[in-house]
Amino acid sequence: MPKFDIKPLTPQPEFDMMYFMEVAGETRIEGDLLEDFETFWDKWATESLKAYELSNAEGEGKFILIFLDEAVEDNIEGIWQDSPTHGLLFHALAITMVMSSAQGFIPELQTGKCAPLPRPGEGVLGAFKELGLTWNDEGTVNRKYAVLTPYPYAGGCEVCYMSDTCPKSTVKK
Repeated sequence: MPKFDIKPLTPQPEFDMMYFMEVAGETRIEGDLLEDFETFWDKWATESLKAYELSNAEGEGKFILIFLDEAVEDNIEGIWQDSPTHGLLFHALAITMVMSSAQGFIPELQTGKCAPLPRPGEGVLGAFKELGLTWNDEGTVNRKYAVLTPYPYAGGCEVCYMSDTCPKSTVKK
């Protein structure tokens, strides 16, 4: 089994209001909610946001893995219980943070390109295990807010594990 090196990275997500609005599917947000967003954004960015470069120690293959830890999922679930509308907006905030972080490492994602999900081999699965993550065959990890994609950018749908089932796929059979 190929061994993957795990190198911690320092993500620096930038809050882009227009990008958030697109993710959230909203056209306006209340001012007091924006203040809450800032509090959570700062907390999540410093305490819960994780980023790693996973690279094959024996040759080809390098990926970036970014995720928010379980505490964020619990925060959002609590908000959701109090207000499903606000819960949905904080869900969008978490997605925005993870994707903004990915865009910081992979500039091509800023131009609207998708972050293709690779089919993880044994080495990546071993790295996941070392990081306390579990891969699910449907193409997810046991973190709700996560992205795994080739690093640097290596193409879109043609390299994506989800290309047969993704509604945005350009190579669907």
